[in-house]
Amino acid sequence: MRYLFILYLFIALAFADQTVVKIGTLAKRGADVTIRKWNPTAQYLSAQLPQYKFEIVPIDFDSVFTTVQNGEVDFILANPGFYVVLEYKYGAQRIATLVNKHISGLLQKEFGGVIFTHIDNKERYNTLDSVKGSRFGAVAEKSLGGWQMAWRELVDNGIDKDDDFKSLTFEGTHDNVVYAILRKEIDVGTVRTDTLERMALEGKINIDDFHIINAQHYKGFPFFISTKLYPEWPFAKLKDTSDDLSKQVAIALMKMPSDSNAAKIASIGGWNTPLSYQPVHTAFKILEIPPYYQPIEFWAVISKYWGWILFYLFCALIGIGMLIYQFRLTNFLKKTQNELVQTEKMASLGRLVAGIAHEVNTPIGIGVTAASHLKKEIQQFQKSYQNESLTKSSFEEFIDTSLQSSNILLNNMERAADIIQNFKQVSVDQSSDEIRQFFLKEYLESIVINMKPTLKKYANTIEILCPENLQIESNPGVFYQIFSNMIMNTLIHGLEDKKHIHITIDVQLKGDDLTIVYKDDGKGVNKENLSKIFDPFFTTRRSLGGSGLGTHIIYNLVTQKLHGKITAESEENKGLKFIMHFKGIKHV
Repeated sequence: MRYLFILYLFIALAFADQTVVKIGTLAKRGADVTIRKWNPTAQYLSAQLPQYKFEIVPIDFDSVFTTVQNGEVDFILANPGFYVVLEYKYGAQRIATLVNKHISGLLQKEFGGVIFTHIDNKERYNTLDSVKGSRFGAVAEKSLGGWQMAWRELVDNGIDKDDDFKSLTFEGTHDNVVYAILRKEIDVGTVRTDTLERMALEGKINIDDFHIINAQHYKGFPFFISTKLYPEWPFAKLKDTSDDLSKQVAIALMKMPSDSNAAKIASIGGWNTPLSYQPVHTAFKILEIPPYYQPIEFWAVISKYWGWILFYLFCALIGIGMLIYQFRLTNFLKKTQNELVQTEKMASLGRLVAGIAHEVNTPIGIGVTAASHLKKEIQQFQKSYQNESLTKSSFEEFIDTSLQSSNILLNNMERAADIIQNFKQVSVDQSSDEIRQFFLKEYLESIVINMKPTLKKYANTIEILCPENLQIESNPGVFYQIFSNMIMNTLIHGLEDKKHIHITIDVQLKGDDLTIVYKDDGKGVNKENLSKIFDPFFTTRRSLGGSGLGTHIIYNLVTQKLHGKITAESEENKGLKFIMHFKGIKHV
């Protein structure tokens, strides 16, 4: 009895010095099953490394990442899909790769996915492209062999899981997917490789009831497969686990005999040197799933970047306010511009009225003088007649004076009537958008006549080169506004030190295309100002009466009212030329 107590005390003291090492293991079939399956492996490692006591810690799917992040385990045993995320995010490092042992005794360190259908659907679903429109079944959304491997093949072949399937369901286990195919509840399914062979050996299915889609063949790989090959489960150390312990564990695992109790209970053929898990990384990149896609959590973004968000929101509000202000300012400027343009038109008409009033005053004044003189002659003739002092010579003189006065009076009244008629027509044209037929040369001459009071202040010559019988159908008022503005532009900007300016208006008709060239020999415009000549409010002679709207009005009238084109050409001291083109002009 004493010796048993001493032995117990010795064992207790020995284990008291052991360091506990925790192996986090993915519990895909529940905690109890996981402990029964992998506890012998922990015992094997404890025997190989007596200074350590290894324990299995079952981890469910939802707790893998938090368990690792919190440092609750030293090693992790999980499928390759979980491993690549742990490697990417938490620095996990593989130290060994599991060698899978099939029920038939075959050993494999790689696996894949198999895509299949019922043999009755062989003709309907025989290629990956043909699975479009099918009812597709898989194991689970995060199952590497039971969904993600097949999904990668579908994506490589341009098949969209959300748009190209009639339905996509997850059956929970590999066996359930196989049974769903047999019951024809789904059309096409996918499971990890060796599932069909295992179920056939167990007597659960007849393997001839199934047709493999996109069948692949790899040297030394004995199972049905439709995808690329991927490495088996890794045994990985975590970031804070010592390298010395990791080396010892890796050596012990790779020494595990395939016929050991630990290997038999786990249904594995032992462990191999770690394979590259880059194929899994590549697949996840293509599928854009974690760790290569991180869903954006709204409140997490708000919490992290609230300062920047407030700053950009403030900037956005300022920007919106500036846009509103700019919009209102633009509308105000457009309204003001339209009012100024209208004011300029009325000013042009006002100058015309003033000039016409002056021009009409001359013949009317002469007419009044002639009428007054004739009245005196008649009164004198009447007195001579009443006094009976009328002589033949005075009678003949009275007749001659009356004829001369009547001619003077008639000529000047006719001139005044012509001027008024011209003014009436032009003023009506300016205030109306009426389309009518008119002789172009005659109308251009009437414009010059109406501007004569302004023109005669300067020594100017205006030459109109236009066919006499050219009759066009258009808006004559627009032509008046165009050419009166052009002439005023020449008088305001073209004179400077010049005492005489020659203006030519050259009209050319080719088919239905009308070209009008207005040219003066004034001081011209330099290259910089020429590029802005049609801009609103641009003028170099504001102090001399230039509003900056004359050429802008011309441009709008030509392009908007008459649907033509206008360009300007000039060189300093070589005059200014406006070239106007009108296509499809109606003419007689």
